[in-house]
Formats: sequence, structure tokens, C-alpha cells
Amino acid sequence: MASSAVAPLPSHRNALASLQSAAVFAKTRSDGRLRSDRFILFHHGAASRWLVGRSPKPPIAKFWFQGKESGRGEVVRILPLRSQFEFPDGVQRLARKIVAAIAAALFCFGAGISAASVDGRLSSLETYSCEDVAGYYAGLEGLDGAALMRRLSAVVSAHRSLTYKEVWDALKILDAADPSDPEHSSDVIEIYSLRAVSKTLAGKSEGWNREHLWPRSYGLIDKPSLTDLHNLRPADVNINSSRGNKYYGECVSESNVCLRPANREAAPDTEADSKKWAPPFQVRGDVARSLMYMAVSYGMYQPGEGPHLKLSDSPISNREMGLLSTLLKWNEFDPPSKAEKLRNERVCRLYQHNRNPFIDHPEYANLIWTQTQSRSLLTYKSSMAWINEFHYDNKGKDENEFVEIMADPSIDATKLMLLLYNGSTGKVYKSLMLGDSKAFAVTDHASRFSIYTAFVPLQNGPRDGMALVSLADDNQPKVIQFLSYEGTLTPTDGPARGIESVDVNLQETEASGPHDSLGLIETASGEPKWAQFKGTATPGKPNVGQRL
Repeated sequence: MASSAVAPLPSHRNALASLQSAAVFAKTRSDGRLRSDRFILFHHGAASRWLVGRSPKPPIAKFWFQGKESGRGEVVRILPLRSQFEFPDGVQRLARKIVAAIAAALFCFGAGISAASVDGRLSSLETYSCEDVAGYYAGLEGLDGAALMRRLSAVVSAHRSLTYKEVWDALKILDAADPSDPEHSSDVIEIYSLRAVSKTLAGKSEGWNREHLWPRSYGLIDKPSLTDLHNLRPADVNINSSRGNKYYGECVSESNVCLRPANREAAPDTEADSKKWAPPFQVRGDVARSLMYMAVSYGMYQPGEGPHLKLSDSPISNREMGLLSTLLKWNEFDPPSKAEKLRNERVCRLYQHNRNPFIDHPEYANLIWTQTQSRSLLTYKSSMAWINEFHYDNKGKDENEFVEIMADPSIDATKLMLLLYNGSTGKVYKSLMLGDSKAFAVTDHASRFSIYTAFVPLQNGPRDGMALVSLADDNQPKVIQFLSYEGTLTPTDGPARGIESVDVNLQETEASGPHDSLGLIETASGEPKWAQFKGTATPGKPNVGQRL
């Protein structure tokens, strides 16, 4: 039989007193999916009943309960709720009352089998408030600062607390290398190396362990903060030891004590000094939003007289984590990915039954910690780096989409970032560091300019944009260039927030070819202007007719 996720049932002093845990095993006679009519799980050895799922016909299914008192397993049956079905003695009488009673019991006792099969083979009738995303954040409109933090804390802080053993099992699902089929994926992805490692190496010296992004020594005392899944990720044992309890931040540019990578087994774009630690670019936003969640969830109250967790630029052991300014920047530059959103959804639905609000609403971060953001983010002009060419739409399936950037060789590419903006939402949908060799290919042109080319899917408009951002001045973001196509936009987040884009006044269509592009050329007066190239796109090279 195919096994599904473990779904512990909390104890209750009455009918639930003997049920400490439940492992669910389910398989139907046909395609493995349970759906259609309601069915009832009845436990012949207890007075309790649960309405747990749907089935098109009596499935071949077993639920195994290990009782604390008996210490043995009992096989129970799933029976469909149909009038012609002959239930065992007493069950038919109960069935007339059970529909109303069960819903209330499940809600009050928390005894529903909530963590059904991740890939949908078993779907629970039980739902949680966190699954209604719009309703979950209802009433927060117009709030900011401390008021928003208090309301968010009330929303997310109440959740199911896991044991340390349950955390191991949960991470194997939440961080599986194949998120589309996490139960059958044999590996997990490590947070600091981004490598896939076997689930069987959990807790082994040559394997991976449970990394607290917000370290224990900064105020985590016991459950629930110590086992909160929003704060836990798989990490290589050796790399985790190197990180220790360093707070998050970036090395000072001139520092000669910065390690890149932060550990010989870490991803190449990690870095660390004696106090700070920077994860891979790909997950910096993930880390920032995890810490923001911790500051909100445990910032007002922590059970057991634990300290109230806070974020600041002056981290203090056992209380304040940081660096806040860096985390705010990472939140903007690395928006939530599909994988991060899926993880958040599964924490809600399968395990803790709460959400990380900063994944659903990254803009909450600035509303809480920087209500009036400094306009140091205002754009400034530079002839040292610019967006030179791009291709975003063509007939049929989009092909060869790219963005090309020209930069003076003297510029530190690790301090330049390209942000892609969605015109419909005004938010960043992709961020790329020019210094990331996995994102950009680099070519040189006669030693005068370096050409950075990223082949990346681009939104097809209207009003989509791209911003080139410099972090050269004390890591404070400055917008060098903010372009758009098919109209202008004024973003609601990221470094270009509140800045109106400059439309290139040209566009591609579904009739464009895969080797078309929009790019800069020079006029007779020497001024650059945007032009359309038909079949002559030159990613990685100067544009046709361009004099540098």
C-alpha cells in the first residue's frame, strides 16, 4: 500500500485520550484518488467518530492507531455514508446526528486527519482558516507600523506545535528536491549549498540536519518557536556548523576577512565574516521573510516566559536578530518564488495551520519596519552601466528571451542587480545579480565594456519593466535605469517603488520572430535611442549600428 503523510491526532481527556498518533495508509481500487461521496471512519474500540474524506466507492484503506494505553495497533474501516449501506450496530443511529456533531468536534478537539496525502490521493474534508488567504488577512488594510505587527501577530501566532521528530518528517516533504511529488522524492534541498541530498542522511554526520534560521541563542527556548517550520530548513551539517549563530548580513566591500564562499561546501555566492553570514542569492529573500515571520509571531509573546523576538541592526544575543536593513533589502530583491509559496501553503494545510504573511504580502515588511522609506532609492544617471538590448515576445512559444546589460569593466558586478517588474501588480517578479555566473554570461568588447546577458523568461506586457540597480554605496540601492515596454508603470515595491518608468516606445508582438529584439543604437548626433531589430538580435555582442 502507498503511504501518505503522518497525521498526528492530539489527545483529549475523553474519547481521544487513548489516541496519541496516527499513520495513514490509503489506496483505492482504481487510480489512487479518493473523491466524491462522503465517508466515515469509525473506530470500533472507541466512542469517537471522524468525518475524514471523500470516496467514489468503498476504498481499500487502513488507518492505524497506536494507543498509549494498549500499545498495539487496531485496524479500522472506512465506510461510505449511503442510505442503502448496512453499518454495524449503532452506527446508523449515530450517522443521523454525526454530520453536525463531527464538524464541531473536529474544530474543538483538532482531531481531524489534516495531513492527508500531499499529492492528493487522500483529501480531507477538514479545512483551516489559513487556507482562505484573503480571509486570513482580512481587516489589515490601511494598517502599518506597530498596529500592523500586533494584528499579524494575533493572526499567525496561534498554531499547532510540532515535536522535533515530526520536524524531521515535515522537512522531507516541505523541502523535497521534487516539490511536485515530495513523498516519492528521495532527496531534500539544503538551504546554504542548494544541493540535493538523500533524505536517508538526516541527522548523520555526513548528511544534513535542521537549521534554525533564527538561531536558538537569539531567544528560542522551547516549542513552539524551537520547532516552528517557517524557521527550519535542511542544511549540510558542516556548513551549519560554520554558520553557527552568526546573524545575517553582507561583507563590507573592502573587507579582507570575508570568506567567499562562506564554506568550501556552500554555494559560491555565499559569504561570511566573523559575525555575519549571507546565504545564496537565490534564497536570501526566503531567509529574510522567515526571520520577519519569527519577529511577528514571537515578538509580542513567547510561551514559557521566553524573550520577545525582535529584528534590528544591532543584534543582541538571546533577543534581537539582524541585520534588519539587510533583510529588508533581501526581501525586495528576491521576491517569493513558486517553491517558497508552495512551501508556505503546505505548512498551512499539512502541519502548523498558519502562514508566513511576508510570503503572501512581502510589502508588509516595509509597512512595519520602514513606514516612510528613504528616497535614497531615487534614480540617478550613470553612463557606466545600462540596459542595452532585450527580447520578450514572439510568435508561438516564447523563445530566446533575454536581457543584455553593458557595464564598464571597473564596476563590481556583485554590486549590480537587475529587477524585473510586473506591470499588473507593480511588484518584482524576478531579481538577478550580475555577479551570479548562473544567471549571466559575460563577454568583453575590446576591453572597453563587459556585456552581461541573461536568458530569462520575460513578461509579455503591457506595462512591464526592468530596473538596473546599484548597491555600490554602502549597499544602499540606487536605481540606475528603469525602463518599461508597452506603457509606463510606477512600482509598489522594490528599489523602484514610487518611480515612474521610462517607456522605450517600441514593442514586440505575437508576430515577432524569436531572433527579434529591442536595443540601443546611436543617432547621427551620437545620442542613443531605442530601435527594433528584425531577425538580427545580438545577445552578448554590441547591437547592429551601435558605436561604443
